[in-house]
This record gives sequence, structure tokens and C-alpha cells, in this order.
Amino acid sequence: MKKIYFIISAFAVMCSMFTSCNDEWEDELYEQLVSFKAPVGSNGVYDIYIRYQEDGSGQYKVPVIISGSNTNDKNYVVKISVDNDTLAILNSERFASGREDLWFKQLPEQYYSFPSQTCEIKAGQNTNTYTIDFNLKGLNTQENWVLPLTIDRDPSYNINIRNGWYKALLNVKLYNDFSGNYASSNMYVYIDGQESDGAVEDYRECRVVDDRTVFFLAGTTWSEDINRALYKIVTRFEEGVKDDKGVITGPLTLSAGDPANAINFEKSGDCTYRYEVIKHATKPYLERRITTMYLDYKYTDITSDPENPIRFHVKGNMTMERQYNTLIPDEDQAILW
Repeated sequence: MKKIYFIISAFAVMCSMFTSCNDEWEDELYEQLVSFKAPVGSNGVYDIYIRYQEDGSGQYKVPVIISGSNTNDKNYVVKISVDNDTLAILNSERFASGREDLWFKQLPEQYYSFPSQTCEIKAGQNTNTYTIDFNLKGLNTQENWVLPLTIDRDPSYNINIRNGWYKALLNVKLYNDFSGNYASSNMYVYIDGQESDGAVEDYRECRVVDDRTVFFLAGTTWSEDINRALYKIVTRFEEGVKDDKGVITGPLTLSAGDPANAINFEKSGDCTYRYEVIKHATKPYLERRITTMYLDYKYTDITSDPENPIRFHVKGNMTMERQYNTLIPDEDQAILW
């Protein structure tokens, strides 16, 4: 009899526990918190890619989310503003003292605007996007520009302060068809008058100037050289000719990025480009867009040893491949960065 009583009691306790567990799932397991979806990368900021249009216009929509295990059941009006403090803290912690030239710079107000100061997330939704309009014509792309945003505190919602998720440090990276990282191991940097023992760099970054123009650093100039502005080579891709295979070839117009041309830059041969689009061999939804620049120019290194400047002759080519997922309609999301 005692054994039967024990079994009945145990069964009742188990049923009670099971009922409690079921009820628990009906409640919100995690607090509903407001945050951006803008995770920082290894550089401490969140890279956003904006195609440079001829008029300099652009737009980006940063996601704003409501966390939690259940669907949001109320209307939120999330207040958003520019954060003028966090970027200075990031710079001081990330870069060596005395190298302020490498700091992230806060994007000036004339280059962006907000259609609204709030982002509305309605009941039944857990996410929406906050629109930022850009007007980037004339922006000095040698600098690393960041638009720092923050979610303002308000009694109508709780902010997710974990890992700074209520802040979004948007690192604006402009692109056009010809910008990006080029493999440059086939571009040789000789001491002028010699044709052997040429130095090479594995990669050269080309940054946007306008919709058809980029710039890169001459020769083997270090990308973090304090004098790097003197060694900018501005390169414009002129209109080309398409052959029966769809390959476009055309001339490049090169000029010194420094108006004074202190490095005495000059073209020393034909400079051309080749642009082609081909399908990926094993992934038919991927499109490979390959740009090759053929270069021949000279410049003088005037800063490594100012008393003994060295004249260099650069010859060869460098190539960039950019892959597109043709199944994704938004171009900045379709590119495999």
C-alpha cells in the first residue's frame, strides 16, 4: 500500500513539473531589448559598402532589432542620434600615440542626412531598418570615415547594452567597378635604369575617387606611411571597347594625387586595362568580374632618405577579382566582400 502511495505521489509531482515547464514557454524567456544589428569587425567598426554614384548620392539602411524569444507585441518608436564620444575612445585605444593620421575620422554632417530621427517597429515585427541618406561627392577617401550612431535612452523601451549593441560605428567604404584590393605580385618596382631585382607588393588597395576613378599608392609605399598622401596615383578608367566575347579593353589616364607632384610622377609607357565577366566554374549563380591594369610609370621616393632621393620605374600588371551572387538583388549584399 505504501508502495502504491509512493508511485502516485511521484507521478503527481512529475505532472506538476511538466505543467510548469509548459507554462514557462508561454512567457518571455529573454527580456525584449532594442539594439542595432551592426557587429564590429576586427578593425573595431562595422564596414558598410556604398556604390559611388556620379552625383555622389547613396543610401544605407541599418537594421534595428527587438530581441526576445517571443514575437514583439507592442509598438516601439526608437530614438536614434549621432554619437560624438565613442569614436575618440576607440581611436585612443586602438592606435599608437602620435599616429593620429591613422585614426578613424567622424563623417562631417554635410555628407549625410536622416529622413527621420526615429525608427518605428510595430507590434508583430522584431526588426525594421533606419535609413541614412549620403551625399559623398568630394569626400577625401584617403581617410577612414565613420558615422557613429547610438540608440537614445527612453522610458518606453530598454536598450541592449551588451557589447555596445546600442551603438553602430558605420565605417563608410565607397566602391565602384574598379576599386578594391588588387593582387600586385606581377607589378615590379625597379630602381630607374635597372631591369632586375625588382621589388613587389602582394596587394595594392585602390580606393574610390569618383564613379570611374580610383587611386593607389606608388611603388611599394606602405599603406600606413605618414607621408602616403604624396604618393597617391590617381587612375581613371576611360571608356573602352568591347570585343565579341564581351571583354572590355581601354586606356588608363594616370596623374599624381599630390597637386604639387613632389614625387615627379610620370607615365613611361602605355597604361591600359582589361575587364571581363565570366561565370564561376562550379557555382553557376556566381559571376566573376575581373579587372587587370597594365602599368608603366616612374616616381621618386623623396621621404625614405630625403638627402638621397631614389628614382623608381614601375612596370607590370595587377589584377582584382570581384564575385557577385546573382541571386541577391541588392548589389552591396550580392558582392562577396
